Amino acid sequence: MLQLSSAQLHLVLAEHHERRQVMTALTARLARHGAVRLLDGGNSFDGYGLARALHQQTPQWRAALDQVLVARAFTCYQMAALLGQTEVCPQPTLVLDLLDTFFDENVPFSDRRRLLEQCLGHLRRLCGPAPVAVSVSLPPPPGQPELLVETLTAAVTQASGKVWSFAAIPAIPSPRLF
Repeated sequence: MLQLSSAQLHLVLAEHHERRQVMTALTARLARHGAVRLLDGGNSFDGYGLARALHQQTPQWRAALDQVLVARAFTCYQMAALLGQTEVCPQPTLVLDLLDTFFDENVPFSDRRRLLEQCLGHLRRLCGPAPVAVSVSLPPPPGQPELLVETLTAAVTQASGKVWSFAAIPAIPSPRLF
């Protein structure tokens, strides 16, 4: 399980299914102890999955679910604006699928890079008093540059943050009897 620390930026790299499970478990754990801001860039927040996870962990699951504040961004422009408008506070902030909004081929790549740099500045600002965790699904969609993932990973590493990488366990083929 991820251990988040204040004043630190965390990056979660995983395939879509594993990323969703990790971030739902992390959200549930944090919500049991107080308010959590969840900024969704991939329209992937699973409210039902979070409710199930909380229901399994605590009898006060409804109160914990009420602790999760969700905001969504559907474009890279909206993500930069959302992060820019998010106030610094002592609550943990989780950003789901940050780069999903940056894979829009209708936005010039130079704009996407510029907006990602703005987002990185906002993430550094937000992680002052509270932990910030950003998730990214791997691999990037076909035809999309890996440069955005590399830029994000390098920024987290340079900020003395932590990069958590989760890989799916490959299925073991059944042995053939004949």
